[in-house]
Amino acid sequence: MINNKDIIEKLLNFENEGDFYMLYIFKRKKDQPEGEKDNHQSVRTIKTYGIDSVDYLNKRWDEIVGLSEFFKARVYIHIQKQNHFDVGLNMMEELAKRIRNGVYKQTHIFDSVVGQLNTKEKRWIVDIDTKDKQEVNTIKFTINELCRPFGDKIIETIPTKSGYHLITDRFDVMSFKLSHPDVDIQKKNPTLLYYPDSLLIN
Repeated sequence: MINNKDIIEKLLNFENEGDFYMLYIFKRKKDQPEGEKDNHQSVRTIKTYGIDSVDYLNKRWDEIVGLSEFFKARVYIHIQKQNHFDVGLNMMEELAKRIRNGVYKQTHIFDSVVGQLNTKEKRWIVDIDTKDKQEVNTIKFTINELCRPFGDKIIETIPTKSGYHLITDRFDVMSFKLSHPDVDIQKKNPTLLYYPDSLLIN
C-alpha cells in the first residue's frame, strides 16, 4: 500500500470560493490479473470527486480507500487547482455547442469540461521510473541547477509504485531533455494519492 495523503494535503489550497481539485479512482487494465484483462478497457473510472476542502477529503477518505481496495483501483488527484465558476461558464458554452451539433445526451459534460480547462496552478509532474536515489538526485539537480529559471523548483516528491513523481514549478524543458530524454514531464496529469494493498497481492 502507498498512501500519499499526508504529503498531498499540504499541496492543496482553497483561496477562493469554488476552488477544487479533481480526484479519480482508476481501475487500470495493466494492474489486473491475466484472466480479467481481456474484458477490460485500458483505464476505467470507478468514481470521481471534486475535493473542495481538506475536511471533505478526510470525510470521504474511508470511502475512497474502500472503493480502491475493493476494485483493485489506484487513486489519483490533480495537484492543479480548478474553480467551479470557470467550469460552470465553460459547461454552458460546451452545452450550447453540443446541442447545435445535434448531441443531446450530456452525461459526461462536467468531466469533459474539467479535462479541457486550463488550470489555476501551473504545477508539473516529472515522472521518474526508478527508486535509485542517485538517479533521482541527479534529476533533481538538473531541474534546479541546470534549467532556467535557476533555483529550487521542486515543490514535493511523491512516491509511486515504480519510482517518484516530482511536483515542480515550470522550467526549461528543452534543457532538461538534453540530459534526461526518457524522463516524462506531465503538464496536466494527476499524481498518485493511494495505491491499494489489494493490487500488491496480485
